[in-house]
Amino acid sequence: MILRALAVLVLCLSCGSALADRYEAQLGGDRFVSGGRLDETVPSGRDLLVSGAQVVTRGDVTQDLFAAGFSVDMEGATGGDVTAAGARVRLDGRAGGDAMLSGVIVTLDRQGEVAGNARLFGGTATVRGAVGGSAVVAASEIRIEGRVAGDMQLAGDAISFGPEARVDGRLTITAPEELIVPDHVAPSGRVSYEYMDAGAWRDFDELAWEGIPEAPSAAAVGGGFLVSLAFLLAVGGTFLALAPDRVATMRRVALTRPGITILVGGLGLSALIGLVPVSAISIVGLPLLPMAILTVLLAWLLGYLLGAYVVAMGVARAVGLGDNPVLPVRLAVLAAAITAAALLNFVPILGWVLNVALVFLGLGAMTEGVLRWAIPDVDPVEDDEMLRSEADA
Repeated sequence: MILRALAVLVLCLSCGSALADRYEAQLGGDRFVSGGRLDETVPSGRDLLVSGAQVVTRGDVTQDLFAAGFSVDMEGATGGDVTAAGARVRLDGRAGGDAMLSGVIVTLDRQGEVAGNARLFGGTATVRGAVGGSAVVAASEIRIEGRVAGDMQLAGDAISFGPEARVDGRLTITAPEELIVPDHVAPSGRVSYEYMDAGAWRDFDELAWEGIPEAPSAAAVGGGFLVSLAFLLAVGGTFLALAPDRVATMRRVALTRPGITILVGGLGLSALIGLVPVSAISIVGLPLLPMAILTVLLAWLLGYLLGAYVVAMGVARAVGLGDNPVLPVRLAVLAAAITAAALLNFVPILGWVLNVALVFLGLGAMTEGVLRWAIPDVDPVEDDEMLRSEADA
């Protein structure tokens, strides 16, 4: 159950971070809802899985409720278990089963009721509602103001009780030192203590930051970029020097029909990625699985370089550098292309899309180049001349 809940919460968090607007789907009767600010009032016939920046659930849930977000408020009735995680988590409705709440500030509020067992984990945890089963609360600061019908275990640095707090079962306290538990909470015969050294808690800030490196300096970032640029230039320069004609042919193909080339690149990458599962499910191909993965990574790298080079050479031709400049000029164009493509990563969303388009453009040119080489009916010389005439036109 816990593994299932954690898996669902990870999925919810991923969906919530990726989608700014509301998204809803149903699968097997379960409702999946994600978005920025959500106020769910619609009842759910089975499970409800919801995630977002600010989440409020008011509608009843027949079975289980899974919620994740920065702020999570659950006010409706749930027939099954409730599992929630976030910076601030508050349960102010009824959970027909167990409840597991975790976050920085966790609250079982006054109208909150857990029919089964309750588990609260956080920086600050408060129990104002009722728990029909047992309860486990672990936090730095704990405040108990409600009633627990079963046993209760508390682990924290600072623990306090309100005038209406009550534990009908055994109360076990794990704390740095014993504290006075009022008789209305539980008589002394049902209270036990476990000593805990809270020195680490008091020095938490110091321990948390110890050994964490500082942010890299501008010189370190620049040096890392120069090393990466040198490596990419070495790879690209090798192909420009050893196979200039083939690189030029692929470049002209991509510039002549970029849309079709990008489409072909996507198909080519899909075919390469398909080699990975095919190799994994075949006894004969299983030893070749590392080679298949390496091929995909190498194709991505070369496609990225070629796509950036194609666009940069198109700009170079437009400013008068010619169709086939000398090798040093082509290397300079490649260096400018790599730098511009790296800067695109700082543009939100659009930069990532353009970088992927460059990869597809380069892979498409490579795919067409391989097909041109593999099909003997195509005369490379005549086809190159045709491409030059189309490009000049």
